Amino acid sequence: MGVNLRFIVKGYLTETKLAEIISALAPTGFTSQYKLDGFNYRWDFKYETPSERVLVEYDGDEHYRNTTVIRVDRAKAKLASERGFRSLSFPYWLQLDSFTLNHFFGFDAEIVQDFPHGFITTKLFPASFCELGVARFQEEFSRLPGRLQQAVLKSLQERADEYGLEYVLPTVLRTLLA
Repeated sequence: MGVNLRFIVKGYLTETKLAEIISALAPTGFTSQYKLDGFNYRWDFKYETPSERVLVEYDGDEHYRNTTVIRVDRAKAKLASERGFRSLSFPYWLQLDSFTLNHFFGFDAEIVQDFPHGFITTKLFPASFCELGVARFQEEFSRLPGRLQQAVLKSLQERADEYGLEYVLPTVLRTLLA
């Protein structure tokens, strides 16, 4: 989608910052705090393009540490798919830049971002995730393009050097830094 816009994101990404940018790129099909009729589940926002309808969740650390939240996320993704929506989860450990905007959302715009991808200021590392959250992180990480994987790995290595490997990565994920 050829949109010639420029956005500046200062500091780490938040749900609000993400919604502001996507709403500017999909202004006619954007709805914040979206609920499907007849269901109690809420998504952070919905947007539409001529070719698809997308339900978006900005996933903070609770989406990796709380099994009840993970269960609801799975139910929401299934429901979205059954209703003809693409379900998109954007993890807190990635930032929005021009590359991630296009990769996840399919929009082309210039995003100036001054905060790197990965676990930079948070102290909630994969070692803090529950078992289902670790599996979720592994699956999401494995689908990332190499340049995003490298940025996340760099941040994990820096945090491991700072705090100790056992406080940053659970045993099952330590091969990522091998």
